Amino acid sequence: MTVPPVTELVTIFGDVLLTWGWLFVVFLALWIAWESYKLLKHIDYVAGIQWTFLQINVTDESAQTPKAFENCIEVIGGMHKDPDVIERLFEGYFLPWYSCELQCSKDRTRYIMVAPTPHRKLIEGVIYGQYPMVEIKEVEDYTLEFDYRDIGKKFEMWGSEIVNVDEDYMPIRTYHEFEDTLAEDDRFIDPHQSLVEAFTHINEGEHFWVQVLIKPVSADTISDWADAGQEAIAELSGQKVEQEESIFKKAAALFTAVPGELMSAALSGPQEAAEPEREQLRLKFPNPAEDAAMKGILMKVARNGYKTKIRVMHFAPLGKLHKPNYGKAIGAFKQFNSFNLNSLMPDGRTKTNGPNYILKQTRRAYRMRSILLNYQWRDFWGDDSGFMMSAEELATLYHFPVKYVRSPSVERAAAGVGAPPANVPYA
Repeated sequence: MTVPPVTELVTIFGDVLLTWGWLFVVFLALWIAWESYKLLKHIDYVAGIQWTFLQINVTDESAQTPKAFENCIEVIGGMHKDPDVIERLFEGYFLPWYSCELQCSKDRTRYIMVAPTPHRKLIEGVIYGQYPMVEIKEVEDYTLEFDYRDIGKKFEMWGSEIVNVDEDYMPIRTYHEFEDTLAEDDRFIDPHQSLVEAFTHINEGEHFWVQVLIKPVSADTISDWADAGQEAIAELSGQKVEQEESIFKKAAALFTAVPGELMSAALSGPQEAAEPEREQLRLKFPNPAEDAAMKGILMKVARNGYKTKIRVMHFAPLGKLHKPNYGKAIGAFKQFNSFNLNSLMPDGRTKTNGPNYILKQTRRAYRMRSILLNYQWRDFWGDDSGFMMSAEELATLYHFPVKYVRSPSVERAAAGVGAPPANVPYA
């Protein structure tokens, strides 16, 4: 059998490319045009979202615990709506989300909820249903106080997104674990209050902001997340996890196996089928850390999950940004960490003091501008971005002040503010 020379192979390839290569160019051009069209539609959709800013003040007599806000998150999840074909392909639709925010300055804390205007009544009604004596008032967007063009000219800043250390089916510590069993009264120790106190004991002109974006997702997304948790439990318990191969992997395995089988048959003749190997029974006794991890995963994925993004920001007058405040911003979230489960940490891709080498100042300036704009836009780009958290975890990170809190920095409603408006649902 003669092998064609290289020049002949190149000629054949060139002829095929000239004959059919235009199809590849056409498909590539169509794909680029379609993706550009979808990107522009997404930008138009997000730019058209109208936000309403609600300040929440609860009274000193409010007896609600973080469980009340956990219930709020579950009910507000009713704002979820899957897109139809037209919305998904031609209108740039994204699943709706809302934001729970803290605005902290010297000796002052404000609780702000940012809602898409069409869902304002839903969110107000749910809050009134869980906090009957709450005061809700519409306010202006507090973030407009700082302009990204003034960074390094009128103020300095630090910021970062907060992400999970481990997979998002692993839980963090929740409010159920913050209890002083030796105390006679007020046994609940509010972890959220520690965060507030850290962010309000600052100098004049300094600010801390916290943003928790929450996006209710589809049942399919929650199911896939729960399945991943179940697989982790099976692996920890010593069970064999069988992963179904995709069609492409099966086809590749078939094409690679056939030549080898034919060569083997030609050289040694047909072979008898081998007996299947018997699977040996493996008994595994999980240690206490693995047992706690399995229970924690199961408790988390048994509930609804929500896509989440967390941002923390710190601002200071020009020349007065102190590095210890970076640690304060990060350390406030360390109380939710658990060594055998999950932890929270600053995202190395977004923290503004991250770049330390090539073009350090340019890259830091870009990150400062990006995270400030993303905070102001309440950016949650893409339905697959963010990580999953349960309502219990979210209510641990963010909830309105409980009755045990006596901090003067927290703005509260006056006693006896009255009932919610008559036209609000869920009241």
